[in-house]
Amino acid sequence: MRKRSPARRGTVAVVVAALLGAGAVGASAAPAEAEFADGKAKRETVRISDPDATPETRSLYSYLREQQGKGVLFGHQQTTEFGVTWDEFTETDGLKSDVKAGVGDHPAMFGWDTGHLGYGSSPGDPAPEENFQATVKLIETAHNEIGGVHTLASHMDNFVTGGSFYDTNGDVVTRILPGGDHNAQFNAYLDRVARLAHEADDVNGNPIPMIYRPFHENSGSWFWWGAAHASPAKYVELFRYTVEYLRDVKDVHNFLYAYSPGGGYGGVDDVYMRTYPGDNYIDVFGIDSYDGSNGSQQFLDGIVADLGMIARIAAEKGKVSAFTEYGISGALKPNGQNGNLSWFTTMFNAIKADPWASRSAFMLTWVNFGTEQFFLPYPATATEPEHELLPDLKRLHADPFAVFSQALDLGNVYGRKVRAEAHGPFMHIVSPTDGERVVTPTTTVRVRLLDAKAKSVYFTVGDDPARHRLTLDRRSGYYTGTWDIGAENLTNKVTQLKVTASTGEPLVVSNRVILGAKPPLAPGVVDDFEGHVDDTALAAEYSPYGTNTISLAAENGGKALKFDYDFSFQTYTGIGKRVEGDWSAYSGLSVWLKGDGSNHKLVLQLNAGGVAYEAYPSLAGTTGGVVTIPFADWRPAPWDTGNAHRRITPEDLKNLSQFNIFINQVEANPVVSGTFYLDNIRAA
Repeated sequence: MRKRSPARRGTVAVVVAALLGAGAVGASAAPAEAEFADGKAKRETVRISDPDATPETRSLYSYLREQQGKGVLFGHQQTTEFGVTWDEFTETDGLKSDVKAGVGDHPAMFGWDTGHLGYGSSPGDPAPEENFQATVKLIETAHNEIGGVHTLASHMDNFVTGGSFYDTNGDVVTRILPGGDHNAQFNAYLDRVARLAHEADDVNGNPIPMIYRPFHENSGSWFWWGAAHASPAKYVELFRYTVEYLRDVKDVHNFLYAYSPGGGYGGVDDVYMRTYPGDNYIDVFGIDSYDGSNGSQQFLDGIVADLGMIARIAAEKGKVSAFTEYGISGALKPNGQNGNLSWFTTMFNAIKADPWASRSAFMLTWVNFGTEQFFLPYPATATEPEHELLPDLKRLHADPFAVFSQALDLGNVYGRKVRAEAHGPFMHIVSPTDGERVVTPTTTVRVRLLDAKAKSVYFTVGDDPARHRLTLDRRSGYYTGTWDIGAENLTNKVTQLKVTASTGEPLVVSNRVILGAKPPLAPGVVDDFEGHVDDTALAAEYSPYGTNTISLAAENGGKALKFDYDFSFQTYTGIGKRVEGDWSAYSGLSVWLKGDGSNHKLVLQLNAGGVAYEAYPSLAGTTGGVVTIPFADWRPAPWDTGNAHRRITPEDLKNLSQFNIFINQVEANPVVSGTFYLDNIRAA
């Protein structure tokens, strides 16, 4: 990748070196101000991911920052593309929407999607180019004829298997990053994203600003980029690569970038920030969260805590915070089946009442795909009665703090005079990533250096002072070199890979690398916890769901898993890891368990044959012992009503993908927090 072009005007004063994320180091640039032509007024200066952003994009960012605390922009995903109140195959004109039909106004925020192949996601199965042109037209119509702000998601197919974004096989993230065998396919998808960015224009022929939100909800594991399928460091490098490719290679300068890993953090920022790509790559801090509790106080408290947390982070960093995706879990239900007919205003009022959560610049709910799945209520049609939550949506629209399209001053949104601050020197190690295992005697070190020229770039290993030179590959834009580890050093040990760039004020960054394979587990073993070198290695293998802490503990005659939980702002939490193998010869699962006496619900979940089967050993006791649960006693997860009749079969046990451990809060149970231990999880 080529180096990003310099800022349009002004000089950069490097004032301080600061760690900006895992495997990265950089320097911040001193704010600069530029005079207007009359020499009197001063332009606002913002620090965004793209110093070369278009004037309209810089203005949008300034507007969103200023809007915080003054009102929340209401958004709806693909609101003029799918709906209930018109025939999306024959009547789509870019102006009709269920929101407009229901409340007499369009949303202020329009959500779009590049789709599984990067051409858009129009109804039906149009040819790729037809799909692409339809998406461009819809965006232009919404922007030029209605007026609003735009956010763009990407539900990318699996680049390795060719399956959907829900296909989590193939170690996709590793294989699409630089050096991976599917990097070219990933680049081709990003080329189509860039084309969309370049071709969707306003009435003056300028590219329409968009908030790009790739790789969302990565704290879960339902997408191939999710927590169980990519370490935090690999996710960070995936996000950085995407921004650098679009911004620096494809000259996309009308994107702001949003980070929205999920929800359920209970206001704990260190878990939320675990996969944060860094200040040079993110403009909007977001959370995605869906409510399955009909607006319970506990859920509302958790949402307010999380939105308040990201608002404080955004304020500290001069960024924007938003509720990037929300709704009722699974979608709204037909009339007579919804538990809270004031759900929208209940949610909104809780957010509005909190001084930090109310700083959310926008909140966007999901698509109305039709009467089978819809996330917003709609008015009566020729075949459907008015949905019972429509009066509540009308009350939301009437709230002055909820901003819809007609309330937008588009000149104020896109016409501000704003300057973007130049980035200071920044460097990060692309590979091997922080915490990665290297199992070969040699590996390639790749380093990205931005906004600086270096006399030399080299790496050292551990306490060895020997310097190993990295050279600039001008084709890729990386400094690269070979690390000769030696087979004799692949002994499951930790070392530090340190890279130094001589740039006047030297830049130094290091990654923690594990040399050698983890000792292999016996067939049928999920984990015996003996092969994890430390707590960091353990956390890298298990993906968190919600907020919890896992560590290694001396139990059961060796190492065991210690699991700490807290239900102050959540009703469940858990961890998960990928599993493979053929368990068809086994009849059950065995685990050593030491409970905490809480009587909360422990859930062991095995994804086999594409179905999540569950078992529920008791936490009533406090003495450790072995529990064996026959596969005949496992049942599909309660939420999977479509597979409620299924039972684990030998064929299912030949197709394993995931093992999860959850603890669910039991209603009215006074125990808020606790600790339990697990060991020797294996098929039996």
